[in-house]
Amino acid sequence: MARRRASHVRIVFSYAFDWVFIAVLLALGAYVSRLPPKFSRFSLTDITIQYPHAEHDTVSFLLCGVLAVLVPVFVMAAWSFVIDRVRYRTISVPALLWEFNCAILGLALSLTLALVVTSSLKGIVGRPRPDAIARCLPEPGAQDRPVYGLSDISICSQTDTSVLNDGFRSWPSGHSSTAFSGLFFLSLYFAGKVCLFDNKGEVWKMVLVLLPTLGASAIACSRILDKRHHGTDVLSGTILGIASAWISYRLYFPPLSATEREGRAWSIRHWADSKVSPQPNNNPSAYDDVDEEDEEHEIGLATPTDNVPRRRPVGDGRNSSPVIETYGQSSFYPERYELADLHAFNVDIDRDGFANLPNSSDVNNNHEPERGNNNLEQPRNPFQS
Repeated sequence: MARRRASHVRIVFSYAFDWVFIAVLLALGAYVSRLPPKFSRFSLTDITIQYPHAEHDTVSFLLCGVLAVLVPVFVMAAWSFVIDRVRYRTISVPALLWEFNCAILGLALSLTLALVVTSSLKGIVGRPRPDAIARCLPEPGAQDRPVYGLSDISICSQTDTSVLNDGFRSWPSGHSSTAFSGLFFLSLYFAGKVCLFDNKGEVWKMVLVLLPTLGASAIACSRILDKRHHGTDVLSGTILGIASAWISYRLYFPPLSATEREGRAWSIRHWADSKVSPQPNNNPSAYDDVDEEDEEHEIGLATPTDNVPRRRPVGDGRNSSPVIETYGQSSFYPERYELADLHAFNVDIDRDGFANLPNSSDVNNNHEPERGNNNLEQPRNPFQS
């Protein structure tokens, strides 16, 4: 069955639910963060919570939000509308908007997931901060209870409820989870765009990818220096932020190992889409019906890298080997070659990872035959004289 073409309205509605879900998560996180925490019992002799209370943070939550939210948005916008515009000179404006939309969706989902989980855990656990006793302001001469050896907030003379409540929101670190959910997402975005794992070993790519993560690490470490969090709080917030960023990135972008996609977002998702399925046919010459133009070409989102081959089973779709599909110049149906046959050829130096998908450089250098040419000849090895 041929693939149904997507309309603009169906595409917008399919992703509008994502934005609604993110807005609901944001509202939920904001509401939970305002609830009073569970005040855990503590000991007045616990030296880990006897640090003085600093009035100002090295990195305020506002500054953390700017670094974790606005900086990635600005950088991804510049990459989408400037770098990609230069990189793919024939790319359309809708394609640029599409890439930017997926990047912002992933970033927003990462941040809201981290916010909801962090706020919920802070309120449920209610762990005292390192400066909890200084916030509590115990009465002069106060001591721990003789039976259980622990105290509660009944001994506190603090009149500012917000200061006291915040003193029992130590685990996990909100600065750490926010910083890593935003900046580590930016690191993943960089890693995909520069093809970090393309087996070329270029150091500048690693430096670029690590810069946002190092910034997030600096923000997290400042919470320990300010005596706002314990080390385990920061570590837990870091893991939470990394997990949120990774999950959100993989929802909208391919794995970093798929370097042939050059960090481009997944194909358009829309509801009521009938995908092409393999036909149960024992005749190897019988092909599935393939649309000459799919929905990406229909709305103008196709780019020069859309020539990435598609893998599809042959035969009954269960026990058959994957195939490589390439589109010839005169045939409506794709040319198909078994992977076992293609692996016998020393192909592809243009990072697409597949055979018989040449660009102009491949053809001119005699690395691969011209598109539509059914004659697979042994290519010349450029490393042999």
